[in-house]
Amino acid sequence: MELAKGSIQPVYEAKAEPNVYGFRPARSIHDAIGAIFNAISKKGKYALEGDLNGFFDNIITKAILESKVFQRLDEKTKKPVRAWIEAGVVDKSTFKPTNKGTPQGGVISPLLANIAFMGMETMLNEWAETWPGAKNPNREGLTTVVYADDFIILHEDKEVIIEAKERITKWCKENIGVELNKEKTHITHTREGFDFLGFNIRQYPTITNKQGFKTLIKPSKKSIKEHKEKIRKVVQMHKAAPQSAVIARLNPIITGWANNFRHVVSKEVFSSIDAYIWNKLWAWSRRRHPRKNSKWVKDKYYPRVGTRRWTFKTDKGETLKLHSDTKIERHVKVRGTKHIYDGDKVYWAKRGHNDPTLSTRVKNLLKNQKGTCTWCNHPLENGDIMEVDHIKPRKEGGKDVYANLQLLHGHCHDTKTRSDAERQKKEILTASDWKCVR
Repeated sequence: MELAKGSIQPVYEAKAEPNVYGFRPARSIHDAIGAIFNAISKKGKYALEGDLNGFFDNIITKAILESKVFQRLDEKTKKPVRAWIEAGVVDKSTFKPTNKGTPQGGVISPLLANIAFMGMETMLNEWAETWPGAKNPNREGLTTVVYADDFIILHEDKEVIIEAKERITKWCKENIGVELNKEKTHITHTREGFDFLGFNIRQYPTITNKQGFKTLIKPSKKSIKEHKEKIRKVVQMHKAAPQSAVIARLNPIITGWANNFRHVVSKEVFSSIDAYIWNKLWAWSRRRHPRKNSKWVKDKYYPRVGTRRWTFKTDKGETLKLHSDTKIERHVKVRGTKHIYDGDKVYWAKRGHNDPTLSTRVKNLLKNQKGTCTWCNHPLENGDIMEVDHIKPRKEGGKDVYANLQLLHGHCHDTKTRSDAERQKKEILTASDWKCVR
């Protein structure tokens, strides 16, 4: 299955719609959230929060086998995929043929689901082009964001959103055999806010700008509640465990959750959850030593580290991580129809994607320099000759370390090398200079 997926993925990526973000390499939840922010940052809009009912289990086989992507594959790839889809299942020793759904548990299932779901964004864009007025503004005014079986449709007119819901319902039933989940499909306004992929997106009134509102994206209440519950269970299950075991179990949970939400407005939430953890661990510490006073417990489990008085740390240096230690950084959304097979090595290296054709040194320098040549301050583009330069030349004692390296255009590197040579020439003393020195 993995080999078949490797053959199909590039074909799908070349045909994929620009606002599909789930189960695609070099695209993420944060790109989907970034697309929503870009669509509503300057104008309030109505949102259709859509969810498909039993998406992976109910996709009709023709949605995959008759798709444009599948038709472009060679027969060697088509044959096993068709066999997997039509293989059937054995339930209580009874064989049952299948005419819908993707291979359960297969690594190729998410990709096949994306292939089946292709066309909804195109259908909506073609509908928008039929509205009165210019085609481009009409199409751009309607935003579609898809992540697996969840999607968001945005437009400033509620009537458009209502009709979009009807069109999507019909399209999904006819093309992929799946119905909308009525309980999870809602129409709201961005002023009221809505949850999507664990984030809460909402516009808050303000008098500090012309729009009269500011768009804030935060972790949703449901995500926070589930995260706290997971932490509570870990502490509860480790009542008798040593401090190091508690730290080892909690650190991955804290790091993973904080990294997921570090691209949005999370500073206050991080501090709040850190306080929650402190209360749980303080109770855990006191329970272990009921006959000891608070100062003794504090000195044993919470030594002072620098300016921080309360650090949950062992004698061996194992330290509990804090959510608030995670730096908040704005995520840069992936550009339009870009995909990792488009040959733009510079763009993907700047985004931190691993490309085996680029050396680790070049990839790191591209990322550290944000894709800019440090000599001319112009961007390094795909197809440019790029060369690694030693800021202080090695012949002058410069070391081969990142602090002394920079990535330059090929012609900028030549100019810099000539500049270094001229500078060195001026620094060499002539015979008359030596006489003066003597």
